Amino acid sequence: MRRFSPLISRYVLQAILPYFFLTWILLSVIFFVQQAGRFSDLLFGASVPSSLVWQLAVALIPNVVAFTCPIAALVGVIIGLSRIQGDREMVAMRAAGVGNLQISVFIVLLGIALSFFAFFVNLKGVPFAAQIVRQVAIRAAILKLESPVEPGVFNSEIEEFTVYVRQGDFEAGTWQKIFIHQKDERNHQVRLITADSGRLGYGEEGKDLDRAEIVLNNATVTTLDEKGAKVVSENVDKLRLTVATKRGELIERLAKSKESPEELGLSELAEYARNQEGLEKTEAWLLWQRRIILSVTPLIFSLLGLALVTKFNRGGRGFGVFLAVVSLVAYYLITLLGEQLARTGSISVLTGGLLPIVISGGVIIWLFSTRRLFLSRGADLINHFKNLLPDRSHGSRAAKSSFIDLTTGILDFDLITTLLRNYVFTFVFLTLIYLIFTAFELWKFAGTIDNGIPLLAAYLFFLIPFVYTQLSPTALMIATIAAYVMKSRQNEVVTWTAAGRSVYRLLLPCFLLMMVIGVLNFGIQEFVFTRANRVQDSLRDRIRSRNQVLNRSGTVWASNDNRIFSFKLPNASDNVKGIDLKDLVVYEFDKGNRRLAAVYKASDANWDEGGIDLTSNVEKLDISPDGEAKETRPGKFLLKEDYNPLNRTIMKPSHMTVFDTQDRIENTDSESERRLYSVALQKKYSTPFLPFIITLFTAPFALTLSRKGNVITIGYAVALWLGFMGTVSVFEQFGSTGLLTPAIAVWSPLVLFTVLGLILISRVKT
Repeated sequence: MRRFSPLISRYVLQAILPYFFLTWILLSVIFFVQQAGRFSDLLFGASVPSSLVWQLAVALIPNVVAFTCPIAALVGVIIGLSRIQGDREMVAMRAAGVGNLQISVFIVLLGIALSFFAFFVNLKGVPFAAQIVRQVAIRAAILKLESPVEPGVFNSEIEEFTVYVRQGDFEAGTWQKIFIHQKDERNHQVRLITADSGRLGYGEEGKDLDRAEIVLNNATVTTLDEKGAKVVSENVDKLRLTVATKRGELIERLAKSKESPEELGLSELAEYARNQEGLEKTEAWLLWQRRIILSVTPLIFSLLGLALVTKFNRGGRGFGVFLAVVSLVAYYLITLLGEQLARTGSISVLTGGLLPIVISGGVIIWLFSTRRLFLSRGADLINHFKNLLPDRSHGSRAAKSSFIDLTTGILDFDLITTLLRNYVFTFVFLTLIYLIFTAFELWKFAGTIDNGIPLLAAYLFFLIPFVYTQLSPTALMIATIAAYVMKSRQNEVVTWTAAGRSVYRLLLPCFLLMMVIGVLNFGIQEFVFTRANRVQDSLRDRIRSRNQVLNRSGTVWASNDNRIFSFKLPNASDNVKGIDLKDLVVYEFDKGNRRLAAVYKASDANWDEGGIDLTSNVEKLDISPDGEAKETRPGKFLLKEDYNPLNRTIMKPSHMTVFDTQDRIENTDSESERRLYSVALQKKYSTPFLPFIITLFTAPFALTLSRKGNVITIGYAVALWLGFMGTVSVFEQFGSTGLLTPAIAVWSPLVLFTVLGLILISRVKT
């Protein structure tokens, strides 16, 4: 009887670990960025200190790590063993009498260790992170109330008041050129207050938390009577307004708010579930079981990957990735199916939670107990029928060769094909994982509403353009490194140079291909990405609000040089009628923005290139310098205007084209908004150049790794990828905070890595 030796097991583990860590780091960073994007609205426009930003960043890690750990285990095991299988090392092990025990013992130990790690993260890390996220959200809201009103931004956080400051010192809290709107519902009056300067102050610390004082200098108060054309105007040297805030309420919520189920540990969550009824009880038990299942999943995936690869007669990393994708999709679909059946009451919560484990366990046992997989037999049967068909490949090969000779040459064509195949394959793999993660996150909302599954499917479909822009750089880097490392290790580069051809000529087709991809990416960004993002954000809001169309009746404010716009967004039926703006009110001031000159009102209005077309219930109130008001009611009225106030409703740069972003930058008075959109504009400009720049430093870097081991190659590749992505993110943050100009913030890392690529190219042996 052959004595057990750990050498083989250790060798197998060493083949798996590089791919495991590569996948874990790669997916964790991608999903971390995705989760951070969810909280951009929380921090937008608020003076949030870096300590809260770091707390939020740390709080996002446990959920991401808990989800990516099992996936990395499956991908690492399958790709590592597939590489061994593809190199015929598995055949040599079998011939030497090595059994499944020696091959699998360290893989099982790895799965057990990862399961213990995942259990600890789900037990302690995930609830603690949820608590931090809630506290950061409330503290950010408090800071937003405490912070001075930001110049150029309409602030409606103060009850009954809308404050707009055209200029001012944000840090010092001093304002200049102020507009304040106050509506008195009981007396049917509107007060408009303009002032040269002012500030917002609070009382003594710890006292009167819900009160604040606005102090204005050289103020003009204009009172409009909504029942009639009456206007009263007065000048005040110093005006003090006591206003109510929600500061005390938020502080009380921070101290006494009830923990959500996501913030509870396993024992507290179980106790919470016992005390609930109906759907809340089901959701609580499903959350409890999900944490347990995610903790066991690394071990299940390790065994599943081992069973799949050892029973297939095919090898290679590509086939391994294909197996991993199919397994992941099947497993999480079964998980979501079990939860949905439990929600509808078709099966018990326990049965729904155990469904993926039981099915996976059955598949693993079947694979280990079966000599040959059914799919392998099916593939052999297909190949048998293909051999019976007449051979028509000679003519097609001749035509293909003629086409290749007339275009790029055999090696160029092979390089482009390899790059495209790797690029598409990597993108599809990452996209599927991304969509699985998103679906897993939103299923608790979509699974509890009517028409939830079609809504979720539509959301995932419209999410794909956004995912493409997020993952395309990563897929390009991986595809380029994989293609050139593979060509080098297969001695194709040596053969190419031995034939008297330069390595620079070998890089040329890659650069040309990336230029084409860059142009394609820019077209997707401008013509597909913006529209799809608006739809997918709307669908996500519907899913998270459980199929309730969000209330769009809130007032939207906008401004230009001497006009203030107030309007509401139309509902779906109004949009069908071609209405852009509802309940529009326009306040027009004189050139000094002190005296109210005119007021325009309309229940319906449309934006036209020449201005705003007021179409229904139009009222115009002209106010003379001495305060006399004259009201007219024209049937229709065109208010000439160069600025489209609808642009104010589009807050996210991802919803804007290049021209929309430029228009927003030109018409905003907010310095922080201008920085944000300027950085976004420069990023849009860089889109067509990004693929070329990535391959400029990635391709020669890959050629230097030709003689390195797998572990070193993967380590260098991960370091390069993290270095590039990290540098780009840090510089963009510098641009958003004003430490660097937007152009320097966006283009500096690209120029830096372009120089790095030129240096690497100059050192490549030709």
